[in-house]
Amino acid sequence: MRTNRPKLTNFGSQEWFQRVGNISRALGEINFHENLIDLFGCLIDHSARWIIRFSDPAPPEIMYTSGVPQSLRDHYNRLCSDVDPFAAHWRRYKEVGVRALSQFKSTADTIDAGSYNFVFKPVANVSDELGLFLPTIGNSSIGLFLERERGDFRKIEIERAEAAFPIIDGLERAHIGRIFDATSQGGFISEAAQLNPQPTLVQDRCGVELFSSRSWRDAAESDPSLLAVAVQNEQNGPIMLDDFIVNIERFDKYFPLAPSGRMLTLTPCPDDPQERASTRERTELIRRLTRRERDIFNLIVGGRSSSDISRLLSMSKGTVKNYAIRICRKADVKSRLGLIHKYTNRSFLERGIPS
Repeated sequence: MRTNRPKLTNFGSQEWFQRVGNISRALGEINFHENLIDLFGCLIDHSARWIIRFSDPAPPEIMYTSGVPQSLRDHYNRLCSDVDPFAAHWRRYKEVGVRALSQFKSTADTIDAGSYNFVFKPVANVSDELGLFLPTIGNSSIGLFLERERGDFRKIEIERAEAAFPIIDGLERAHIGRIFDATSQGGFISEAAQLNPQPTLVQDRCGVELFSSRSWRDAAESDPSLLAVAVQNEQNGPIMLDDFIVNIERFDKYFPLAPSGRMLTLTPCPDDPQERASTRERTELIRRLTRRERDIFNLIVGGRSSSDISRLLSMSKGTVKNYAIRICRKADVKSRLGLIHKYTNRSFLERGIPS
């Protein structure tokens, strides 16, 4: 691993706040998060940086690295992302803030870092990682990570990161707001597309439009039934129309852009009649499932075992089994195998239609 040791800056110093002022100019820009992790990294000695997007239940997505060879990125994606304790912690607690890898071994929770330490740390030549979790659009988080080759991050360094967190978090929230303000006025389309490349509509809790992408507006013009879905604020997705599947995601009450609002995105319906029938049956089932049941359903039909699901969602195998029984009852099948046979469709899965 290449070292990437920055010029360190004291938190609260004039130089550090000058950096804060400089990064404010990058709000809404494509390179914003690279500047943000540079601000984080100038406080604490480290050897490499990662930016990873976590969502529920998709696998972690590497957005940016510095001081990390491509071979290590490939190794993480191939063997480590499924056992990443930071990802498991986000899926279980949805907790923003600061957390070190070394802290997992001293906590009483059920998240196990042992497998990750075994498959990742020796290859990466890493002794500890320090992560800073930031909220972003929907039920997801962007994690800024610093890695250290020798020794754990010290308590004083973790406290320094915690002291800086409110400022870094505030910059992230301002960045999201700037993107949506700009896109509603026709600017920064490329950055908004990176946040969500699909046709997108964002509404507040009363159903008032806060943002719509050009691709959403074009789709609404071609399919008026989209307008009917958009005004039915009580609906939860997905909903299958003639040309599109409308995927509906509710925001929680603390989401800064649209507290208790929702986001609607579109994916195309399959053309093949058999695939359309299978897709319709599946979307109708998903609408009857709870959020957690949807997560487990997607993992089951994606071929995950109970052990895999237990690890990925940080729950016991018994709890996974109970969820699977309830899902099978709602699907009117007798077993997990029946669920897979009824709802697994290769073309459907390749389309990546979210729940």
